Order: sequence, then C-alpha cells, then structure tokens
Amino acid sequence: MPPSSSPLHDSRLALAALSGAAGSVCRLVGGAAVAVALAACGAGLPDGTSELRRPNIVLYVVDTVRADRLGAYGYEKPTSPRLDAFAAGAVLFENAYAQSSWTRPAVASLFTGLLPPAHRTVGRRSVLPEDAETLAEILAANGYEGMGLVRNPNVSRAFGFAQGFTRFRSEDRERDETMLDRVRLWLDERQSADGPFFLFLHAIDPHGPYDPAPEFEEMFEAGGAPAHYRTVRYLLGLNRGEVEPEPGTAEALSRLYDAEVAQNDRAFGELLDELSVRGLDEDTAVIYVSDHGEEFAEHGRWEHGLSLYEEVLRVPLVMRLPGVPPRRVEAPAQHVDVLPTLLGYLDIEAPPNDGRNLLAARRRGDDPPDVYTHLDVDGHRAASVIRGRYKLVLPQSPSQGAEPMLFDLDADPGELENLASERPDIVERMLGLLTERNLADEVESAEEIEGDQLDEDLRRRLRALGYVD
Repeated sequence: MPPSSSPLHDSRLALAALSGAAGSVCRLVGGAAVAVALAACGAGLPDGTSELRRPNIVLYVVDTVRADRLGAYGYEKPTSPRLDAFAAGAVLFENAYAQSSWTRPAVASLFTGLLPPAHRTVGRRSVLPEDAETLAEILAANGYEGMGLVRNPNVSRAFGFAQGFTRFRSEDRERDETMLDRVRLWLDERQSADGPFFLFLHAIDPHGPYDPAPEFEEMFEAGGAPAHYRTVRYLLGLNRGEVEPEPGTAEALSRLYDAEVAQNDRAFGELLDELSVRGLDEDTAVIYVSDHGEEFAEHGRWEHGLSLYEEVLRVPLVMRLPGVPPRRVEAPAQHVDVLPTLLGYLDIEAPPNDGRNLLAARRRGDDPPDVYTHLDVDGHRAASVIRGRYKLVLPQSPSQGAEPMLFDLDADPGELENLASERPDIVERMLGLLTERNLADEVESAEEIEGDQLDEDLRRRLRALGYVD
C-alpha cells in the first residue's frame, strides 16, 4: 500500500517527522496506531527503539442481528446502549450487507473476502476448503496469535473455520457473556507475549429459539409470550406451514428477540470493559458485525435462511480502529469488504478477493459499489444484486418464486412492489451482473461433510438450533 493510502498516515505523520525525535515519539506514544502509521510511511525504527507492533484485532460476530434493531441504526428501543456508545467513537457503515442469509456462507465470505461462488461454502454440508486463504491465516503469517471462540456450531472446526488459529474452541454455554471467562484466561496466559493477538468471537444469543434471561424479558415486556414460542420446534413449524401463527405472534417473538439482542449487548460491553481494564483498548482494533438478520413475517417468513429480503441481509458493521477518526459512512458495504479493509489498515497485502478497502478514499463521482448475495440451503436457492437504488432478486428454486423481482429500495424500502415487468431493461442489465459474478446459476458446493462424520455433540448442538432433524 502506498504511504498516502494508509488511513493512519495523515493523522500520525507529524509525530514520525518530529526533528530528531522519532525514537522518543515512539517510546512516549507507544501505541499500535503509531506503529502502523510508521510502517505505512516506510519509516525505519531508530536505533535503540524497541520494535513496534501492529494493533491487536478483535472480530466480534454476533449472530442474527438485523441493523434496524440497534440504537446506532435508528431503533428507538434500548436494545444496544453499549454498542451505541462504542459506535460513537468508531466508523459505522450505515448500509452494510451480509453475503447470505444464513451463517456458514456469510462467515466464509467474512473470513476470505470472497463471494459464495468463489469460496463455495454454500450448503448445509459444505466445508470451508483448506485452500481458502482466511483472515486468520494471513494474520498468523504476519505475527498474530489467533484465538477463536464460537457458539454457533455452523462455524466450528468440523466445517473448516479453525484454519489459521492457534487455539479454537466451540463453546456450548448458556449465555454469550460466559465466553468472557475463556477470554480472560487466554489473555492472562499471554500477558508476556511479544506479538499482537487476533481474537474471533462468534456470539449467538439473538439466534432462535429466543429465550432471554428474565431481567431482559422484563425490560422488553416479553414475559407474556407462551412457553412454546421459545422452542425451535415452534419456529420450524411456522416456516414449514405446520403451525398457524396466532394474532400477535410476530409482536411476541419480536419482543423476545429484542430482549436477546439487549442481552448480547451487555456481553459485548463486558468484553470492551475487559479490554479497557487491561489497558488494551487503545492498542486494539475492534470490529463488530452480524452474520445476517432475522425475519418476523414481513414477507410471510420467519427466522432466516429462507429469502434474500432486506430484513435478513442488512447487518451492523462498526469498526473502531486506532488512529482512524469516527464517522458514519453511507456508501454500501458488505462482508467481503472486511478482509481487504482490515488488511489495508494494517498495511498487509491482501490476496485476490471480491471486496474493497472501505477506508480508501473514493473519488468524487464514483458510483456506489454493487452488492451481491446468495442463498442455497435446504431447497431455498436465490441470488441478488443491488446497484444504486435498484435490487434484483433472481429466484432459483420453487420456494423463491418463478420470476425475477426488481425493487426500488429508495421508493420501496419494504420491497413490496415488484417492478420487473415495468423495467425489463434494468432486469436484463442486472441479470448480466449476476452472470458476471457466477451467481446466475447454481453454485457448486465445495467439499461436503457426511452426516456420519458429525460427532453426536455437534449434531446435538445443530439440532438445538434447528439445523438438523
């Protein structure tokens, strides 16, 4: 990366340039932001100066959180006070998209910077290929010690997501906040470590079945929901048409969901507190993102992984990066952008990918980037592309419909009016975009794991979330 393109260059160049004082500046400031800035400027380390290091990285993925249920994204209910405070000092992307509406392909795109046709981790039995170059592997090659803690079994070691991590644990605990116990132990162990760390946490509280702690139920007046609303069987029954929703079902489930989002927000805040208490917050980049959103019958469906509507694709993406001033970014962002953005910030060369560096300066007049999404699970198959104000959804299975759907997201953010018959010119142009990205036809799955290769504990955990019978 040229020095002028480093996001930390402008804010720290003056420090590095102080006459005859580069060494003392490094010692006085001593922060990771300065280390990255000097590296980006091509500045050598002065004699007698201890070697500077890149910042630590925390990638916090929270499952199933749609952006419009968070205060920082305009929600009026108090679901996210800790995230809101965090976002005020960070870069918040107002229009961020998941690459899929369920976990495994979405996180595969997050880890590799690749669209689903490239990483091919698309189906229920798909495994992230060994030859996929992941963020953890790239960081490990650049001196990072990686620790992964995941509560969603869809991104467990069995499905290939441990690649590049020194340690990797799939947690089966009651609440997201209990993961912090493992984090504390690990940070204690590496107190004397010289190099930076990469901590990946995948939290899952907001994922169905929704069963928040009593204090959060009370906060969102969710305690009146019937007991069966809190079961995976009920949610599966809704989607399979085996259960008829009752009046008020969507509202009751929505309240339970809000309570779980708030419950996770407290866990995220406790993680931030832990970093602060240890004096790590100023030298640690923290990325908060969700893998996908959630549906509450806006289009007749429940949960996720069944469609490519906005409610399952619009996710929060917030980055607090030492040396980068806080701001809100309106231009579209997507999962594949996280890898090139983070590596660009760290001045590490990124492998070929489908994303872009979100911190790189955009030229006046540049068109906003296209956004691509894909779904292929349990017989539900579709692809979509957003260009400007228009979104095209291409159904590829009977459950998704028979004809393309075109929506004007500016005039119709709820995606209620299909304009495909009125604007065939736009449909044709956008179908061409999907074809160029190998999304117009079925995506061939990568390596697949057979059912008998899943150990009983993993099957139990997948069953608890409704992923296996």
